[in-house]
Amino acid sequence: MAKDTRPDYFYHPVVGALSPAMLGIYLSRPLSHSSSPPSIEKARMPMTLSKTATCAVTGNVLPITQMIRFVVAPDGAIIADLTQKLPGVFLWIAADHDVLKKAIWRNSFAASTRQNVKIPENLLESIESGLKKLAMQTLSMTKRAGELRFGFTKADEALRSHTAGVYVVASDAKENGREKLERLAIAQELPVIDMWSSDDLSSAIGEENVIHMVLAYGGLTQKLLEILTKLKAVKSEK
Repeated sequence: MAKDTRPDYFYHPVVGALSPAMLGIYLSRPLSHSSSPPSIEKARMPMTLSKTATCAVTGNVLPITQMIRFVVAPDGAIIADLTQKLPGVFLWIAADHDVLKKAIWRNSFAASTRQNVKIPENLLESIESGLKKLAMQTLSMTKRAGELRFGFTKADEALRSHTAGVYVVASDAKENGREKLERLAIAQELPVIDMWSSDDLSSAIGEENVIHMVLAYGGLTQKLLEILTKLKAVKSEK
């Protein structure tokens, strides 16, 4: 049996996926004066070994946190298995818009599974919309898991006490309050997420007029960052 020469990848909830040669993507809306990712030495949680897979298009070995799993349905249709739980013949493709377009154009699905498959016309759009939905569901779950605090005062307290892992702010928030909390988050090199409106955030956690949130370090927060990193990578407009 050939020796496995694949690189070891580790995932940290703030830094992202790490290999000896690279730092993974982490989400942030950087201020003009700060753009450096946090160093490994500043990591606040232990890094855990991440599973890897080979991209059916590029042949690159990547952490599955940076990939989309596809499954062949009984009728031969290709399904994006965003929760990575569906049974059946499957393949992995890098979560990247250009790579996914190439997979469709080449029909890498048929080549990898050695089956006649049907590729939905809206496959790329369904991946993007599916990741958005999954992200909102995961955000909602962070509240039930006790990983979320909301409201300006609570977010401010968490950031000042260095107990926050991610700062989430509504896209339609007023600049005054946003800038104060955002500066605290950026100073600690925390991800800042601003892709949802106040109505979206309020609906996700079942509260009213939600503008500011902080997420503590935890499994669901890590999962949310992974989903949003994929979403950012697969969108046609980045």
